[in-house]
Amino acid sequence: MRKILLATTAVVATAVLGMAEVKAQEAPTVRVGGYFRFNYAFTDQDVGLGPNRSTANQGKSDFASDNEIHVIVQGKAANGISYGATIEVQSDLNREAGPGFSKTSVDIDEMYMWISSPTAGQLRFGDEDGVVLGAFANGWITNFGTGGVDGDAWDNVIGANYRPAYIAGGYLNDSTKIIYTSPQFFGFDFGASFGFNTGEGEDSGCETFGVGCDRTDSFPYGTPRRKNEVQAAVRYRGSFAGVGLAATAGYIGSGVTKNTAGQSADGLAVGVFGLQATAYGATIGANYAYGVANSGLNVLTNGIDNRDMTNLMVGGSYTWQALTVGAAANWQVSAGNVNAPAARKDKIWSVGANYALAPGLALVAEYTNGTTEEGGVDRGQGVGNKTNANVLIVGTRIAF
Repeated sequence: MRKILLATTAVVATAVLGMAEVKAQEAPTVRVGGYFRFNYAFTDQDVGLGPNRSTANQGKSDFASDNEIHVIVQGKAANGISYGATIEVQSDLNREAGPGFSKTSVDIDEMYMWISSPTAGQLRFGDEDGVVLGAFANGWITNFGTGGVDGDAWDNVIGANYRPAYIAGGYLNDSTKIIYTSPQFFGFDFGASFGFNTGEGEDSGCETFGVGCDRTDSFPYGTPRRKNEVQAAVRYRGSFAGVGLAATAGYIGSGVTKNTAGQSADGLAVGVFGLQATAYGATIGANYAYGVANSGLNVLTNGIDNRDMTNLMVGGSYTWQALTVGAAANWQVSAGNVNAPAARKDKIWSVGANYALAPGLALVAEYTNGTTEEGGVDRGQGVGNKTNANVLIVGTRIAF
């Protein structure tokens, strides 16, 4: 298998990137990087017990730690072609199952190899974000605190359905795919990615046939899965009178496994537009997405709600010497529970700062407020159609 993989990689590199005979000009080097972070969080959240809405007493304070280890390989051939691989190992913040069980579990976040030419662009193969939400992501201001609305606040919130879906059927996972990004031409570049399904990493080809199997095209009932996910984007980057400008337009589309026992879900068809400007230490940005997302490819059982999703994020930050401060907000309207009569509405805003004590070492502080509302749906915390959470985080992190 390893020989086949190496041979296939060489053929692809030659055909797509014009790669000649590979003679290592720079032998592959291996670097280990990553981060460790430690947070104190104070969380004030609406929480109840079941449909009777009786209240429960919840502690508000907690500590949390997290880390990732990145193995980064990079080499260069005699003809100028660069190549490499990245493997990101992470410890997830899983809840402790009981005495004698570990609080955390180790898994792989992203892993991919790449081949790059300065004149033909870059190809990536493996488990990573697609081009729209990865390499060409634009307008998401997350460089303050722990990441603002996309930060660590949600590690401290009770309720599996509390975190907003954000975009295109929830956060698109790092499914195994091929990604291409072009060189820049007169300020413009473009990219595309493709994955056959939502699966990622090595598996056994599915232990049993069913809706969860990667290669399943149709199945009665069960949770739908994305099929043939395509992302494509074009981006412009330039500078005008000292102001750096970046603008992106992208598309996310997919098929979906069919329900042979009834109505099927729709695939994804979402347009994404981002705009970002930077000058004199300040950065502002906005990202807007609209289209068929169905908040998770849910199957309609009574045809009530198949509305499109709308998502808007705006934010800004300012860096002065070692200090960065910022704020961001996100609004989303989606079908939510498609069998309920009302739309799901998510609103989040966050303010925060980080201060660099030394290279790679920083203090962080952040406040995040999130509200989820959907008429006729108990949000899972036993507090009816609406729930709210406030999270204050103070912590430290080291990147290496």
